[in-house]
Parts: sequence; structure tokens; C-alpha cells
Amino acid sequence: MKKGLIVASFGTTHDDTREKTIDVIENEIKNKYKDSIILRAWTSDIIRAKLKKRYGVHINDIKEAIEEALWLGVDDLLIISTHIIDGIENNKVKEVAASYKDKFSSIKMGNALLENDEDFEYLIKELDSLYEKEDGAAYLLMGHGSDHESNKIYELLRNRFVECGRDDIYIACVEGYPYIEDVLPQLSGYNTVHLSPFMIVAGDHAKNDMAGDEDSFKSILEDMDKNVDYELKGLGEYDFVRRLILKHADEANYVS
Repeated sequence: MKKGLIVASFGTTHDDTREKTIDVIENEIKNKYKDSIILRAWTSDIIRAKLKKRYGVHINDIKEAIEEALWLGVDDLLIISTHIIDGIENNKVKEVAASYKDKFSSIKMGNALLENDEDFEYLIKELDSLYEKEDGAAYLLMGHGSDHESNKIYELLRNRFVECGRDDIYIACVEGYPYIEDVLPQLSGYNTVHLSPFMIVAGDHAKNDMAGDEDSFKSILEDMDKNVDYELKGLGEYDFVRRLILKHADEANYVS
């Protein structure tokens, strides 16, 4: 039985962060699943179209990646998701995978990064160690966000930080609640705010919407006379995040 594996990511147009995140994740997966054919799928049609227009580079969407797996004779397919939440993009992968379930002897898919209490506990413990508590300082993590119902996970994560004694760690999204405007009143009492992307890659949103000089998290906070610093480090750069992705691969369920 021929085994295949698709790594499904949102994608990025920024080579620098891709090399440190998606590429590293895929290489670790290749090292672990040496007996599988490894394929890439990016779910963002906008990013895929930009790369095609700029560089003539075509990256498969999830349907094309599954079709390639079939063409290569794969019988046993595993899909590993690098998405943060089980939202619009992750559900896109699940829906397409379900439409192909009768084409393979076996097709499984791993969870997104944050889907259950165990994921929350693991990630909060790691981030608690990563972000040292400082007097007069807060951490603001920038998520992507959407209007999908699973977007509530960002709010749940913030509440769990508070329960664990880390009320200095906040989350705001670019394209979903809570927006930065919702968080600003809570940041008013801090002198310093540390910004970090809560995304697998540190691409356009991190560089511009978070750390840019105009209409960004950074500029808004500086207008409030806050001392602001930031790191352009996607979650995919952290080994503890990559370990969680691989754990979810080990626990993958049959697509139904």
C-alpha cells in the first residue's frame, strides 16, 4: 500500500518567513514519515494567485494536492493541518477531503493547532514560559481572525491565560473579534507592550498590520504613548508548536 501525506497550510508570499516556518515543518514531517510521498497544499487562493502572477509559481490547493496523490497511486492518505483553528480554511480542507474518502483505502486528517482542552493546556504552558512576566508590561498576540464561529477560540484562549495568572497576555485579531480596538482599554494601564504574531508565519499581517509604521498595532499603541517592541517570529519557528502539529498527525482521525 502506497502512503501519501499532504501538509495543508494557509501559505505566505514572504520567502523569509516561509523558509523558517512552513519549510521547517514540512522537512520535519519528511524526516518522520520517510515511507510517505509528501505533498504541499496551500488553502489561500489569494496568496496562491499572487505567487502565480509575480513569479509564475503554482502551488496546489487541497483539491489539486489530493488529485496529485491519486495520480501518484497513493492508497493511504494522511493530511496534516498547520492551521491555528478549525475555521474557514481548515474546514475547506476537511470538506474537500471528505469528497474523496471513497477514492482511497484510507484517508485521515489531523486536527488544527487549537481544538481541545489538551491543546490549550499545552500551548498555554509553553507560552507562559516563553513570555516572562514584567512589571508594567503586557503582551499582545496578533491572530488572523474571521467571522467563523470557531473564532471564539481567541477569546477562550485569553480567558485561559487569565485563569492561569497571566492576565498580562492579550489577543487581538486582524479580521475578527476581538479587534485591537476591543483590547486597547485593557492595555491603557501598561507602560510597555510586546507584540508577537499568533500565526504560523510572520508574513504580511505581521510586518504591516502588526509592526508597520502606519495604521498598525504598533503605531496605534505608540499614539497612546506606549513603549512598543515586537518580534517577527511565526509560531512555526517554535519547536513546541511543531511538536503539537506532529502529535496531531499521530492522532489523525478517519475522514467521514
